[in-house]
Amino acid sequence: MSVPTSEFTFSASPLSTVVFTPSSSSLDSSNEANSASSPSPGPTLLRFQGLSLNDSTDSMTTPRTRSPTAWLSPGSSPSTYAQQHNATPSPRRNLVPRSRGSRNSGGNRSIFSSTTQASSYFDARERRTESILSDNGTSRINIPGLFPAQSSHGESHASGDAPERADGSESDSDISEVTENIASDIREEPLPAAPVYNRRFQAGLKEVKEELSSLAAMMGLSELKQDQSTDLHSLYERTKKMSMFEYPVTRTVGFIGDSGVGKSSLINSLLDQQSLSRSCLLIDIKPQSSEGAACTCVVTEFRHVDSNHTGPFTIEAQFMTEQEMKELLDELLSSFRQFHVNSFFRELNTAEEQRKCRDAAERAWETFQSLFSNQPTLTMDFLSADYDGAQSDLLTQLERWAYAGLTLRPGGSDALEYSMIAGDLKECKDSLDLLTTNNMGDGKPALWPFIKLIRVYLSSPILKTGLILADLPALESTFNSPTLGLSDLNFARVRATERYLAHSCDEVFIVADIARACTNPSVQDVIRRCRDDQPRRIILSKSEAISPEESARGNTPDALQVRRMNRDIQAIQKKIKQTESSLWKADEARRGELALKGYGLHSNKEDELNFKLEKFLINRRNSLVSQELLKKYAGIKVFCISNTLYSKYRRGGNSQAEAYIDLTGIRELRRHCQLVPAEAQMRATSAFLEHQVPALLGSLRQWSLSGTDLVTAEKSAVLRRVLKNAQQALRGWASGSYAAFCRQFGDYETKAQPHRCWNDELVQPMRDELDLEWEDILDWQAQTRILVEETRTTFGKLRGEIEAHIELAPQALQNLQQSMRSRQECIEDHIQDSIYKMVESFELIKRDMLYGHASSFISGLMRPAYVVINREGGTGSDRRRKNIMNDHLTHSRLFAQLSRLAHNEYTDVVTNCFNNLQESITEQIESMVRDFHAVVAVEGQISEAEQAPALADALRSRFGRTEEILERTQGVVRELNRK
Repeated sequence: MSVPTSEFTFSASPLSTVVFTPSSSSLDSSNEANSASSPSPGPTLLRFQGLSLNDSTDSMTTPRTRSPTAWLSPGSSPSTYAQQHNATPSPRRNLVPRSRGSRNSGGNRSIFSSTTQASSYFDARERRTESILSDNGTSRINIPGLFPAQSSHGESHASGDAPERADGSESDSDISEVTENIASDIREEPLPAAPVYNRRFQAGLKEVKEELSSLAAMMGLSELKQDQSTDLHSLYERTKKMSMFEYPVTRTVGFIGDSGVGKSSLINSLLDQQSLSRSCLLIDIKPQSSEGAACTCVVTEFRHVDSNHTGPFTIEAQFMTEQEMKELLDELLSSFRQFHVNSFFRELNTAEEQRKCRDAAERAWETFQSLFSNQPTLTMDFLSADYDGAQSDLLTQLERWAYAGLTLRPGGSDALEYSMIAGDLKECKDSLDLLTTNNMGDGKPALWPFIKLIRVYLSSPILKTGLILADLPALESTFNSPTLGLSDLNFARVRATERYLAHSCDEVFIVADIARACTNPSVQDVIRRCRDDQPRRIILSKSEAISPEESARGNTPDALQVRRMNRDIQAIQKKIKQTESSLWKADEARRGELALKGYGLHSNKEDELNFKLEKFLINRRNSLVSQELLKKYAGIKVFCISNTLYSKYRRGGNSQAEAYIDLTGIRELRRHCQLVPAEAQMRATSAFLEHQVPALLGSLRQWSLSGTDLVTAEKSAVLRRVLKNAQQALRGWASGSYAAFCRQFGDYETKAQPHRCWNDELVQPMRDELDLEWEDILDWQAQTRILVEETRTTFGKLRGEIEAHIELAPQALQNLQQSMRSRQECIEDHIQDSIYKMVESFELIKRDMLYGHASSFISGLMRPAYVVINREGGTGSDRRRKNIMNDHLTHSRLFAQLSRLAHNEYTDVVTNCFNNLQESITEQIESMVRDFHAVVAVEGQISEAEQAPALADALRSRFGRTEEILERTQGVVRELNRK
């Protein structure tokens, strides 16, 4: 059976290019020598490359320590996480001692399962190392835990990784411990082969940032910099800020699935929290009952630390508004009473609908208990009161209790956000417990029911690149119905989750148990709720949960293969027992030899065969399930992962640990996640290197050139007049363009109001007309071209005016022209980015306006009618429900409200977009105005550069080196962008 590699992805990936080690030691040595001298032009021999799924006899060897170039495709050179230069540096890797008793992953246990026992035996025999040493006294047999290990391949270790003796020298045993105990380190993992992660690109980015840092340090030495009114102070601050460049954009990956499928464990594996702390994992961030069972949960984001969140861990919580709290309480009360009071439950036709109604009532009661545990009158009988107006009276009482409880909330009753900083992982867990526990103690209400969103800021290599991981609420607690309507019993959570899914997630990962993935209705439900253009992936968890005994049944080729592999394992285990028996019977002279033989059989051969069997079983099922899903859901990428194996082998402890980590699929999924922000980050970083840095250097050069041209008083007057006119023209263009931009998009504002179509007899003609009108708005490329062309025309005229007077100050004006070109390119970037973001928002408004998903405008407007209808039951309820719906459609001014919502959303998007654009353009214009001032000083004053001549000279002498570094890096950028 062949394993497909093109349409889906699972653990044993062809991208994993760790070199396979032949069994011959002499061949190993020659291969190592050849690989060290020059790279082979041919294809790299992959580990397990020769292992087919039907082959049970191929020998396997212990994987080498992963090299920095693992996973590299021919001709590519991606950097590792540790080589990224966009965010705070990663801490050094931990050297974690490995448990000696954990080498055997299972199966037969013998005296050879623990190297400690073997070592104790030799200790009792006065450590007879002489009998085991070779004749030349330099080569040793490597028994882990007994003798110092010495690399047979001459592998060297990074400086600083090996501990030293007291005298500063490294002992063989120390080196052995480092070799044996270094866990798999995420910071050494190469990033995917995307342009932004190219090693040359990253090295160039680092060099440019370091050069900017050096320039800032030079300026920082000048006393003139201390005066905040000077241009030098402004240039210093901008240079220092740009020297700390971080990726400016983020991309969010959302993980959603049923409870218990391992979403939170998967996020922990991707974050590789072990590399940050010796604690095992982050806690599962879900509201917990006193017994630890998950009740419900909210969207939880994991973000990288930034300049505003500098603590080791920062937790932020967003609380609901009073109106949102009221809606939630109303819904919870309705869910409770639909099962306990109304006849609604009895009218449900299917057992599944009844189960969902009962589950919703149970969750509502648990939530009330969490919120109002200090209220003795809160009982099921109290909430089940049945009289006219009971629903309204009960809701009013619940609101009073809820508002009273807000005074005990962190930050006070009026706070809609709360932030806390944790110094370590334990404090982080304690802080999250405060937000997510059911039982706060001392009569305090639980916080989680009124929390909308939790953000956790932490330092993790995978987040450095602008990636945000979002843990979304479990499907079974939110998506209770495949269609929006009367049976939807938890609309508030559905609406919040679905809106986040569509508006905030750049990719959606649907997590499902591999054992039930093909028949899991939640997968189809999430796919339906996503945007049509939204990338969706399926992650199959628990890939390791497979029974060898079950797989060995029958007479299929795969079953026969499993039985053959099991026989091989049993044969090795029999040899181990025989060797163990012989060890106790042998005389003292032979015990060392037998101990070596037994340990070798156990720790190498048995481990290899166990891994080979497990790999075969896992890959076989991964292939079968993935192919079936690909047939069912076209165009969806599939990943198969095992959090259990990753957690078990993450820190080594087995001769096959590295191979097991590859088998988990976590590394491949992590590489895919890094591709989500890669394109946007490349665009932003390219703009930084090709436009923003040149513009800054132009301003620095302009400052340093001040006073270098010999300008007469008459020429100075002319220069000041020309530059003043240019300054006024720029500022006039900025304000005029902003007004024109707003008018241009404001003309389309009426098209976002569908009031002209509401009298049509059919809905589809309305949609068709709106689609045509929205096309004008969404043609962002045409709008961008218009605005960019206007910008180029304006700047071209200004540069032409300066060119006409170039002889007045040749050095300063030539530099000014080039600097203006860079500033123009920066403005063009801002325009393109702003229009693109605006149109993305327009697409979401269009979707929410025209369609009926849970987070759409019409769903929210129809919700009040659904709530009232759901309360109706008993005789005549059908007629009453129809009357309620008819009254709502007739008298609620439904379509006028829809028009108002669309208008407000559109206006907010346009306003925010152009406010941000105006701020960016104003910053560029004011930078150019400062450059104008540096060309010629105000009459009767001397320039800043003339006040600090030593600094000006130093900067001018440095620009050559800086521009050389920048041009070299820009060459790499252009080369990568062409590809």
